[in-house]
Amino acid sequence: MMYLKHKQYAAVACVVGLCAVGLSGCGFVPATPAAAADNGAPATATKASAGGPALAGRVLLKRPAPKRRIINMGKDAQCVEMHKGESVLDEEVIVGAGGGLKNVFVYIRRGVPERDYPLPAEPAQLDQKGCMYHPRVQGIRVGQKFLVANSDPVTHNVRSFPVKNKPFNFGQPANMDPRERVFDEPEREIEVQCDFHPWMHAYIFVMEHPFYCVTSDDGTYSISDLPPGEYTVGIWHEKFGRKQQTVTLDASGQGTLDFAY
Repeated sequence: MMYLKHKQYAAVACVVGLCAVGLSGCGFVPATPAAAADNGAPATATKASAGGPALAGRVLLKRPAPKRRIINMGKDAQCVEMHKGESVLDEEVIVGAGGGLKNVFVYIRRGVPERDYPLPAEPAQLDQKGCMYHPRVQGIRVGQKFLVANSDPVTHNVRSFPVKNKPFNFGQPANMDPRERVFDEPEREIEVQCDFHPWMHAYIFVMEHPFYCVTSDDGTYSISDLPPGEYTVGIWHEKFGRKQQTVTLDASGQGTLDFAY
């Protein structure tokens, strides 16, 4: 299956297949923060630190971080009890030290070599724990098994809002085995929510290849094993939207590229 028949969904991940198994972060190479101009103009990547060929960087929030609101879980006393009186903060915008922005999906929009990429052996996963979805943002593969688990002692409802893929909407009581689904078409940012607990949200990118990444707690990312060439790198955040830049990797295959909202 050649993935470039839908170019707009082309993406490259951090460590190959890492995010594809449902991890929200990525193994990353610390980037040298030489912020590139975020205006779509080409940039020549500087070398990243040692650790294997990688395009590494950081996504920063260059504005005052909004105050995270406290989620009101009062409609379900069991959800409140699970947190033992501690406040739970909304995950829409999470900013780490130095302005690093978590949960940004990083991908290559153009320039990825054409080839077939095998599916990962492990399924992607979405868990419901503490009346929250984990992970908040992830990428999975077209045709890959996708397991939805419920680790809570309460019943949840899982509803997806795709455009191209078949939607699902099912209840999931406590102690129920994970529900399996498969996405048949590439698609960006499919929202998932729980109708019983409306503060629960997650986002899924369905990819035709195993290369994609989600920024870590400090906003860093790393895209491994890109051959030399020119690439258009895109990012997406649920609150701040999309950005893209063009970068050229030299023969080393290493570079840095930062973004800012």
